Amino acid sequence: MAVDADRVEKELTEVMNSQWFETGPFMIEFAEGRVPKGKLIRFAPSYCFQVDNFKRCVAAVYAKAEPRDVRELMFENLEEEHGEGDPSRDHAQLVARFGRALGADLPTPYDLEPIPESRQWVERILKVCLEEEFVVGLAALSYGIEARTRTMAFLGQIYRDNYGLKDDDLEFFFMHIEADEEHAGRAIELIRKYLTTEEQLERAKWAVGEVLDATRVVAEGMERVCSA
Repeated sequence: MAVDADRVEKELTEVMNSQWFETGPFMIEFAEGRVPKGKLIRFAPSYCFQVDNFKRCVAAVYAKAEPRDVRELMFENLEEEHGEGDPSRDHAQLVARFGRALGADLPTPYDLEPIPESRQWVERILKVCLEEEFVVGLAALSYGIEARTRTMAFLGQIYRDNYGLKDDDLEFFFMHIEADEEHAGRAIELIRKYLTTEEQLERAKWAVGEVLDATRVVAEGMERVCSA
């Protein structure tokens, strides 16, 4: 008997909501605008690296998926990540614009050496997308990253209200609130359609938890470099 789709969505949402990173001492200090910009810019190259290499994870799900509707969504996602034909709209470029507004020296957003935690973030998520069934990778990206739009809103608002950055320089954060909600909503419908077994559900729950743990490690890495 196929797993009930409502149960799939409920249990994956519960995993998604099991970890948030806004309440630690460093994040509270950051949210109040008390971490100097000169320290925050140390993480900018790593953020560019993560955003640029996230494309590889999307492409891995595309490569693993046989169903056309999944591949269409992944293609649209990948096209958007690359700027939809406009190199200046590549998402790594948008992160670099934010980093420069913050004060970082970023001649290019590509081929940067990140902190170890950011490299591990990419490697862990890419491993999930390459080695698991496509629907498990899709769940990891959707529930572990794209459906968590509250984080993007949280970051954008802090940089605008407490660090004085302009909305144009924060486009990367605010564009993802609407875009990721749309992507995640479509992805969740596809997960409901293709995640049909208990084993897939257990692997998907593990995969979402893996993404969240990788993100927790990055948050700790950001705190380390920004507190040094």
